[in-house]
Amino acid sequence: MVQRPRTPLVLLLAGALGVLVTALLTAVPATAEEPDDQAEPERLLPNLKVLRAADLYISRSGGQRKLRFESGLASVGDGPVEVRPNRAKTCPEGKQHSSQYIYRDVNANGRYDVAIDTRTARRSAGCMLFHPYHDHWHFEAASKYTIFKAKRPELSKVAQRKMSFCLRDSRRVPKHMGVFDYAERYGACSRNSPQGISIGWVDVYQSYLAGQAIVLPPRMQDGLYCLRIKVDPRDQLLETDENDNSSVRAFFMRGDRISYRDSAKCHSRG
Repeated sequence: MVQRPRTPLVLLLAGALGVLVTALLTAVPATAEEPDDQAEPERLLPNLKVLRAADLYISRSGGQRKLRFESGLASVGDGPVEVRPNRAKTCPEGKQHSSQYIYRDVNANGRYDVAIDTRTARRSAGCMLFHPYHDHWHFEAASKYTIFKAKRPELSKVAQRKMSFCLRDSRRVPKHMGVFDYAERYGACSRNSPQGISIGWVDVYQSYLAGQAIVLPPRMQDGLYCLRIKVDPRDQLLETDENDNSSVRAFFMRGDRISYRDSAKCHSRG
C-alpha cells in the first residue's frame, strides 16, 4: 500500500488564511471610506472688549490742553488673544508683519486647556510698529480714541487718534465680565516674544503713559462730551464677536475740571 505524503501543517494554515482574507475582501465594498481622523480641531477664537475710559483729567503742557485717561482691553473669548512678529509678508520700513495665533480645541471639550490645546491656526494680522524707546514691536492700530459731542456724533467729532500697543496681561477683568481661572501668561514684551492677553485678563494703559491723551482744540468750549475707545479698528484680529469692540464714557468739561455723566447720553455710532 502506497501512502501519500502528508501536507505540512504550515501549508494548511496558509491556505485557510487565504480563504478567510478572500471572504473578507468580497464582503466589504471596495469603495468603503475610512473614518476621517485628519480633520483639524475647532478653533478657540478670542474676543476683545473695551473697558470704559477711567481717570479722566485735563493736563496743560506747552500751551496745549490734553484730555488724559486710562484705557483697558479685556480678553473674554474662548481662547486668548495672541500675535507674533514675523517676516511672512512685507511691511513698510520700521514695521514688521504679525500673525494672529488661534489655539485649537484638541480635546474637544469646548474650553481652552493651556497644557492640551497647543495646536494653532495662523492668519495675517497686519503690520507691527517698532517702538525704539521700548525696544519692541507694538500691535499697530490696537485702539482708536475719539471725542465727540453728546447726541450728535456724526457732526461733531472733536479729536481722535490711533494707538499701537504691546499686548500683555495687566490685571484681572472686572467681576461683571465673568470669573476666569487662567494664570497670567503674557508678561513684559521683547523684540520677538509673542504678545497677547490671556482669557480673563485686561491690558491696562494708565492715564500718565505716553499716548494716553488727546490734544484738545484751542477753542473747545465747555459742555457735555463723549470719549469712545474702539479696539482693533481695522479688524485685523479674528474674534467671536466683532460688534462689542467699543466703549463710551460721557463727561462734562468746565474749564479744566471733568465730571462724569450718564453714558446713555452718548450715541453708539459715529
